[in-house]
Amino acid sequence: MEFFLYVIVGLVFVLTTGYLIGMKYNYKLQKNIWEILSKDLKKYSKKVKFKSYGSSGFAILCNKLENLGKTEIDVLLCAREIILYYMVAKLKGAKDKIHVKANFLVKPSFELEIIRRDSKFIESSLQHLKKWENVEVEATSNQLVVKTTNKRLGTNLLSDKKLIMKLSKVKNSLERISISKDEPHLIIICKLDKEIIIPLIDLARTFGNSMTNIVHGKQ
Repeated sequence: MEFFLYVIVGLVFVLTTGYLIGMKYNYKLQKNIWEILSKDLKKYSKKVKFKSYGSSGFAILCNKLENLGKTEIDVLLCAREIILYYMVAKLKGAKDKIHVKANFLVKPSFELEIIRRDSKFIESSLQHLKKWENVEVEATSNQLVVKTTNKRLGTNLLSDKKLIMKLSKVKNSLERISISKDEPHLIIICKLDKEIIIPLIDLARTFGNSMTNIVHGKQ
């Protein structure tokens, strides 16, 4: 009987310790990411709102960024507090994520999807987009699939060398980019890496600039 009591006490200790360590790690990670983001965003937006998701992450809301309207950045972390759940999730490919959701200053007249070739969603996505046209982007064609409702405008958008350069900087962490006529006009989903946070925001702003040029006939 005493043996089982010791086992239970030991198990509770391990689980509690693991919970606290996982939670502390996530909060520390959040703090580091917030410091990186806030320094960059405050250059372009006077008002930045912060919304906490507890140890699971946070959201940053901006009324306007350079070349973009209303913008939301979501940082979504794996649940490290429960060790067994976290290990199973990692085996299934779970990753910390960062999402950028933004409105352009102009409404897009076409839609476009950029998806990683090795994404677990690639088959279902291509089935859904089978009537869309392919766009070849030489710099990223071995890693990314590009589909659009308007090949001329999609090709025009991705002919922007500055945009492709920005895209190349995040392509190893990129999971998906969606451009839609509906709000939010732009959604970018990436695996979270501190090194790609600023390049990711730069990419979103560059998309905004390129879309404005296309709508106004400057590109």
